[in-house]
Order: sequence, then C-alpha cells, then structure tokens
Amino acid sequence: MALFTLSLIALLLITLLLGVHLTGYLALNPALRTMDAQVYVPVKRAIDVTAPRLARPLMLSCLVGVAVATAAGALAGAVASAVASAVALGALVIALMAILRGDLPINRAMAGWSADQPPADWRATRTRWEYFFTLRTAANAVAMLAASVAVGLGAVRLA
Repeated sequence: MALFTLSLIALLLITLLLGVHLTGYLALNPALRTMDAQVYVPVKRAIDVTAPRLARPLMLSCLVGVAVATAAGALAGAVASAVASAVALGALVIALMAILRGDLPINRAMAGWSADQPPADWRATRTRWEYFFTLRTAANAVAMLAASVAVGLGAVRLA
C-alpha cells in the first residue's frame, strides 16, 4: 500500500508540473509568438519573475517524490514498478537539464534586452528558448506516462 501511495503522489505532482508546462506550450507561447519585441520583452520578463515561484518547488517536489517512489519500489522488490519510476526520474532529470542548460541561460540573456532596441536575432533566441521549453514539456510527458505505469503496477500488486 505504501508503494502505491508514494507512486500515486509522484504521479500527481508530475501531472501538476506537466499541466503548467502544457499551458505554456499550448496557450502562452503561441500568444507570445504574436508579439513584437516592444510587447514581448516586458511580458517575458514578468513571466520569468513569477513562473519560477511555482515551477521551481513543483519540479523539486517531483524529483524528490519520484526518487522516493523509485527507492520504495526497489526496497519492496517491485522491480517493474521501480524501473517505471526510474524512467520517470530520468525523464525529469532531462527536463531539469533542459531548464538549467537551455531555459535559464537564455532567460538571463533576455532579461538584459531593451524592449525598444532588442538584439537583431531576438526572434531566433526566442525560438531557441521555445525548443528547450518543448524539450522539457516532452520530458515531463514521458515522466507522467512512466509514473502512470508505476501506479498501475502498484494497483495490480494490491489486487
């Protein structure tokens, strides 16, 4: 029962994280793409100040929750569940690397932009940032699917 509960908590956390990213991917980013630099720069700057207040603790909670579920599965001898959780953990690490190596350095560069005189390649930089955002969103989707498998395997063990 404990393994199932831990796996379910991890899945719920990942689902929340994925929901945040899908909202950005499906709604916010397309809207941002329609803006010229004079509007895009201040809006993106505001998002980059407020979004981490939610995303950072949620991502850390996901990593901890999935790591605990992975360890619990391994300790309980539930190999398949532990492997599914480990896949979810690996996908979350990929998402974290996309953030640390892609999103954050680009966000720091964008923070120094002038809305009135953006760099000549500001659209290319925005596209590169969207690539990393897409990568982390896809990795979070893989994590959610793997965590779903872990929960399903835990439910089968309970039956």
